Amino acid sequence: MKPEELILTLAAAMGVCFAIGLIFYDNLILSLIFSLAGIFYIPIRKKEQLRKRKELLQIQFKDALYFLSVSLSAGKSLESALMETHKSLVGIYPDQQSDMIRELEIMNTRIMMNEPVEKVFYDLAQRSMVEDIKSFADVIMISKRAGANLVEVIKNTSATIREKIEIKQEIETLIAGKKLEQKILTVMPFVMILFLKSSSADFLAPLMTTLYGRIVMTLALLMILAGQLIAQKIMRIEV
Repeated sequence: MKPEELILTLAAAMGVCFAIGLIFYDNLILSLIFSLAGIFYIPIRKKEQLRKRKELLQIQFKDALYFLSVSLSAGKSLESALMETHKSLVGIYPDQQSDMIRELEIMNTRIMMNEPVEKVFYDLAQRSMVEDIKSFADVIMISKRAGANLVEVIKNTSATIREKIEIKQEIETLIAGKKLEQKILTVMPFVMILFLKSSSADFLAPLMTTLYGRIVMTLALLMILAGQLIAQKIMRIEV
């Protein structure tokens, strides 16, 4: 995270926690204390950003494999095919600073400095920590050592990886509606409490002013959080 992004994220997280504290406890001091829980959101946010960036790199890698297979089918060497792949991606991606384009620039520069292509792919796999890129790098390394038909092996592996990524994208599309429902269900308890506060404040008074009431509200808040975590775990389907 950049410093300004870190500050904005922390401020937003603490603000949300403060608002939740006001809704559930109706006490300014308790809400201020509860707002400190926003600090624990920072590592969660970083992990989520890393996951999204890896998923985006995986999709971009799928596109790169397509152009790589096309160039190999045209009879070009793997080194020349990588250069053509970079040119093709530059033509279709609006953001010239996207991860895959930058990686291909680095890879082509290293190949022109006579580094083995399998070493270049292996380095990308180690830095990106994306399983599909690691599998592809392993295939290239094994094929080079075994003296296999590298073009055919790469084409078949590329097709397999592309199918896997496409299946994952289809699954994400299918469960998109369920994710929206889950978000609505998470927000509904807060809406209900606000509605009851505005219409029947005396009805919620025991929960907001007594010790037992605040314990009940804390347990309810923990159950909402647990439901959110379980729902995210269920909907994160690995292919």
